[in-house]
Amino acid sequence: MVKSYAAFLAPLLLAACSSDHGLQRSARLLNDRLQATMAPDVAAGNATVQPLSNGALVTLLGSSQFLNTVDARADRIRDVRASVVQSLLDPSLVRIAVADTSALPAYQRETRVRNVNQFFQDSGLGLTLLPPTPPPVLPQGATVPPGLGIAIMLDCPTHPQRGGWSYEPTLPSCY
Repeated sequence: MVKSYAAFLAPLLLAACSSDHGLQRSARLLNDRLQATMAPDVAAGNATVQPLSNGALVTLLGSSQFLNTVDARADRIRDVRASVVQSLLDPSLVRIAVADTSALPAYQRETRVRNVNQFFQDSGLGLTLLPPTPPPVLPQGATVPPGLGIAIMLDCPTHPQRGGWSYEPTLPSCY
């Protein structure tokens, strides 16, 4: 289980070396938003939020199948996935990876990951989703609760400063 989570955390850990001030400020903003929006889910023991230097790791606890029902998509029932989506910054600045390390059978873990990915796609976040990667080794001391993990990584592009007028589109950047 822990090794499969490593695939999920690898991009986070590699990008954590960045010392960009804008990245740090945006990561803090993302984590503040996640803490505020997900407070009811965290208090109820349904989720955890772990700040990272380049984003956040949200773990959805329990064995919910996260079904993509009409009520869930229409926000008629409380859905922890919606809290994650509502907490995000500009989607062009984030990359999202989903992995399940719960004790559920493999087919149920795959179904949960597929359902969460579909929820994100239905919410207009399809381009932010990362494909699965091979599992690397986690660093010593890394502790992640078992559950469905959602890694939200900031991708702050660097651009040369342009002077004057330009017809090129402005690229988003962390501030």
